[in-house]
Amino acid sequence: MIVVLAAIFLAQLGAGVYDLLFSNFLSDVLQLDTDERGLMELPRELPGVLSLLVIGVLFFLNEIRLAAVSLLLAAGGTLLMLRLDSESELWELSLYVGMVSLGLHILMGTVDSIVMHTARPENRGLRLGQMRALGTAAGLLGALLIWVKWKFDRDFTWDYLFTIVVFVISAVMLFCVQIRDFPRRKSLRESFILRKEYALYYGLETLHGIRKQLYMTFGFWLLVNTLQQPPGVISMIALCSGVAGLFVQPLIGKSISKYGEKKVTIIDSIILSLLCLVYAFAPGLLPTQWTVVVVGCCFVLDKILFALGMARTTYIARICGDRRSDITPCIYTGIAINHIASVAYGIVGGLIWIHSGGPQLVFLSGGLAVVGAGILARRMK
Repeated sequence: MIVVLAAIFLAQLGAGVYDLLFSNFLSDVLQLDTDERGLMELPRELPGVLSLLVIGVLFFLNEIRLAAVSLLLAAGGTLLMLRLDSESELWELSLYVGMVSLGLHILMGTVDSIVMHTARPENRGLRLGQMRALGTAAGLLGALLIWVKWKFDRDFTWDYLFTIVVFVISAVMLFCVQIRDFPRRKSLRESFILRKEYALYYGLETLHGIRKQLYMTFGFWLLVNTLQQPPGVISMIALCSGVAGLFVQPLIGKSISKYGEKKVTIIDSIILSLLCLVYAFAPGLLPTQWTVVVVGCCFVLDKILFALGMARTTYIARICGDRRSDITPCIYTGIAINHIASVAYGIVGGLIWIHSGGPQLVFLSGGLAVVGAGILARRMK
């Protein structure tokens, strides 16, 4: 397990560096405009749906081996992205981004599944919080490295080469490790589950897919495109959120175990609703320098609140009860549903941004999904 944790740390370090630079790479190197940026969410988020099919085809591999394969796929896509420049075709960019994204989305599901199967039921929230803190520490290190590196060198090439090396080392570590077997899936059909008793979980995942775009796409784009902030500032904000999350995420895991998924999800909805209002109106009401500070603070809090999504994972693991073999397929199915909603809102949100001339309607309409998640959470057992 120590080797597995070390490999996951490296994997999330590489993923953190890749995500941190993605919006700046599209804007500075490839010179995409806002509607093209919105369209790029299709190849970035569609693999969240396709990952379910890939995981099903690879049903003979357990979660550890799946994670290793996913990292090699992400490394290959990142390597191909080094070929791109402002003259590159959009389809070529989409293909390479899709490869990286498919690898990272498979990894996302396997990490949660590993925790759910290795932790005792009463400790799942705590262990998931500790695992998320490990991922945050990896992201924190990645943000620190980028922040320091961009003070001396502003070339994306070395950043992506570093990411590739980290992904490959992590994959090799996972291929070498031996660990106890997880519940085995015997066919493609057993890799996903759609049952009435899990409908609430899938509904929450749908609404979270929209919420995720507000942070990962439009929050970053607000900083990069509207407020014209360079990678150094973005990495500094990510650094702050990483430091805060490192200490807060284990506490969030404990709070889920203590107060239950229902209360935690409702509180998450209330706070996020307020953040959506700030995102929407701060650029028009405040001077630019104050807007950067205020939006940056919201960004930090928004990133921390992502950890509250652990409540959905512990909820589905609890609802599965004695049907332990349902946990992994439910998590993968939830990820697929999450990304269908995410892809749709990435495209719709980009069009709203273009035609409304700013971010206000994007964050206000997305905020309705946040409110809806809080209302839906009231039905959690």
